[in-house]
Amino acid sequence: MSVDPLLAEVDTNAKFVSAWCDGGYTTNFPIEDMTGGRAWIADEFGGEPLHPEHGGPCATAGSAPVLLEESQVVRGLELRDHAKPGLWESYGYHNYGDPWRAQRYQGD
Repeated sequence: MSVDPLLAEVDTNAKFVSAWCDGGYTTNFPIEDMTGGRAWIADEFGGEPLHPEHGGPCATAGSAPVLLEESQVVRGLELRDHAKPGLWESYGYHNYGDPWRAQRYQGD
């Protein structure tokens, strides 16, 4: 399912979406990267529920950068007015990580 219908019902000025997952994994995206048909929450594959070994019950999917940081075992989305570093960003990786701009680490 596209994230768009989920966010269409929410009146917000949020600029970022944080996904939080099992095991303490979190990731952060600009809201414009999660809307306009660019990001999805998958809960099934081939008409069957998404199994835990494949990221179930829910996983994110989408175009870059969402594709680069696909989240598995998603338990919730949080709308935020500012970027909150996700798990990898807290270890020094770039907050956005655009591969076409060679953004791998903070300061790139």
